[in-house]
Amino acid sequence: MKKMTIILGFVLASLMVLTTSCGSPSTPGDTLKAFSYAMEQGNDTEVLSMLALGDEEMSEKDREKLVALIGSAKEEIAKKGGIESIEILEETISEDGNSAKIKAKTTYGNGTDDEGSSKLKLVDGDWKISF
Repeated sequence: MKKMTIILGFVLASLMVLTTSCGSPSTPGDTLKAFSYAMEQGNDTEVLSMLALGDEEMSEKDREKLVALIGSAKEEIAKKGGIESIEILEETISEDGNSAKIKAKTTYGNGTDDEGSSKLKLVDGDWKISF
């Protein structure tokens, strides 16, 4: 019986990991949150995958610049004590459903907060940060 409980626990834990790690965020707000937390971790691969870059390939020089900016953002977030929470204040999706504007408030570990807005674009069924 104990062995069965351990196996069942392992299966349930595996399913939770699979269901939470697969797929992309379902709303523009979820994407913005995931993007912010990826920036906090300095996960340049994840951050770059969340950007709407258009049809043209990014040059290696541009990629290096963006990776450096991600590193700088990670340092700035760390100086503020990390991200404590992100509150989506307003999420407006366009009538055609292909773009969105998000207004959010980020609260940091040191008690400070920032409010800002971001534009997102729907690309192949995934919300991406647009510039």
